[in-house]
Amino acid sequence: MNRSLVLVSAAAALALSACSTTPHSSSAPTPTSSPTAPAATEVVTQPVTNPPPQAVTKTDNRIGYGSLKLGMTLEEARAAGLTNLTWENANAGCAADDRIAVSKEHGIERITLPAEAKTSKGISVGSTFGDVRKAYPTASEYRAGWSATIDTNAHYAFQGEPGSDANKVVTIKLGANDVSCAMAYL
Repeated sequence: MNRSLVLVSAAAALALSACSTTPHSSSAPTPTSSPTAPAATEVVTQPVTNPPPQAVTKTDNRIGYGSLKLGMTLEEARAAGLTNLTWENANAGCAADDRIAVSKEHGIERITLPAEAKTSKGISVGSTFGDVRKAYPTASEYRAGWSATIDTNAHYAFQGEPGSDANKVVTIKLGANDVSCAMAYL
């Protein structure tokens, strides 16, 4: 029976040494224990609201100059502050000034670019017709200048001085190919 007691005592000693909480390394500092204050917790509830929807901006891919776009209605152009034209001054469903021509059927049909404007290929007032032909190889001669197709429904009209032999662009107009206003050509 003595032998059983010795074995049980040895097993208990081994079990106690395996569960020891003292660090094994003698170089590590021994933490000192100090009483800690109980932590206070607070639960705050707030109503959850959905954030306001983000404004969706629609990209206008119509061809144009700045905010003016071919096909834009007169109402759109007026709302954007781009023209003072009204249908009251219109002739046969068309209204025009020196900047735009607009029809009830097609919207803006012609935009006259300002003198300081340049096309995407660098043509501006003062460029030569040779510059136009170089930048737009498929351009064709017409009346007092050259016309260059941009896409299936738009073109540039590079106009020179009417009745002059001058070889310089004096006006650039961006026009729709489908128009219902004769003023779109002016």
